[in-house]
Amino acid sequence: MLIIDKELCVGCGICESSCPFGAISVVEGCAVVGDGCTLCGTCVEVCEPGALKIEGLEENASMDLASWSGVWVYGEFRGGTLAPVALELLGIGRRLADTRKVPLSVVLIGSETRDAAEQLIGHGADTVYRIDDPALAHFTDEAYGAIMTALIRQHKPEIVLAGATAIGRSFIPGVATTLGAGLTADCTQLAIREEDGTLLQTRPAFGGNIMATIACPNSRPQMSTVRPKVMAALVFDGERQGDIVDVKPRPEQLATRVRVIESVVSKEDNVNIQEADILVAGGRGLDNAKGFTLMRELADSLGGAVAATRGAVDAGWIGYPHQVGQTGKTVAPKLYIACGISGAVQHVAGMQSAETIVAINRDKDAPIFDVADFGLVGDLFEIVPKLLKAIEERRKS
Repeated sequence: MLIIDKELCVGCGICESSCPFGAISVVEGCAVVGDGCTLCGTCVEVCEPGALKIEGLEENASMDLASWSGVWVYGEFRGGTLAPVALELLGIGRRLADTRKVPLSVVLIGSETRDAAEQLIGHGADTVYRIDDPALAHFTDEAYGAIMTALIRQHKPEIVLAGATAIGRSFIPGVATTLGAGLTADCTQLAIREEDGTLLQTRPAFGGNIMATIACPNSRPQMSTVRPKVMAALVFDGERQGDIVDVKPRPEQLATRVRVIESVVSKEDNVNIQEADILVAGGRGLDNAKGFTLMRELADSLGGAVAATRGAVDAGWIGYPHQVGQTGKTVAPKLYIACGISGAVQHVAGMQSAETIVAINRDKDAPIFDVADFGLVGDLFEIVPKLLKAIEERRKS
């Protein structure tokens, strides 16, 4: 909570003008904080009279930061296999750990995890804390959160990373709250600040219009959820050695008020766009929802999935699970075919890591051609049917 000392406040307005969120205003000669405050601390730093302070910051400032060491990754295990984002996090985690000269560890929670721990070591982990118990076969916030919190308190890692997936977004914020730690969600970049070793966490802000870099210099651990497909996994090394530490959960940690009756895989076709090697994406150039029938036909012919821009999703032509961009999902397929997509910076940020980008657009000056490897200028409703015909002929031959 941001506290304003009315006795010290001189109403200078510096805090009001410096607040990046417009959350502070000067009313009748005294600063007043609004609902938009994110406790970023900018106003505290610029207030010369010292009239502003964040409640609890003094406690964090006295924290023994040196006693926290190491980089941790939550190794998400679901559906009997490791989530791809777990391996991606090991890639960036390895770089952060090497910069800090500390070990890289993974917390693996689940049931019948089999050789998952060995996979994690092969992809860069030094230590895997394995919590394998039948009671953990189904994810619950309470059990997973309690186990993760207890391990962090015991081993005191300075950095904790998790995927910004449905599971990561569900329980990691609760872990951060219980620990009194800072958490930055949906990060797209991570780096270490050289002068003090603080984790710099970059994420989209203001609807994806700017990129904000956030630091938590006075508290530990520094926690981030990271978008899938924005970090690169390391190549698996079967010769790599590491430690596997089996941890037996306490009965109270497994206690939960939630009982999972059944887990059902979504039947909606081609929703898991982040794990697809081929994506056919449509934008406002499709004109209406019927245009996605053609996109699905092309995606099916290539063995791929259907994606979309925010504009197409906002228009109600297709569901949000298909949205690519800073306010949607970040993807990195082998082939990305952009149909009727102009190439707004917010969308490009979500797909520019694709190995090969093919753009189809009427406008030869569309920004999408700046990032495309191959560009087709013309009406997509003429070009895509020709592509389908060519694919069918190739198969027959």
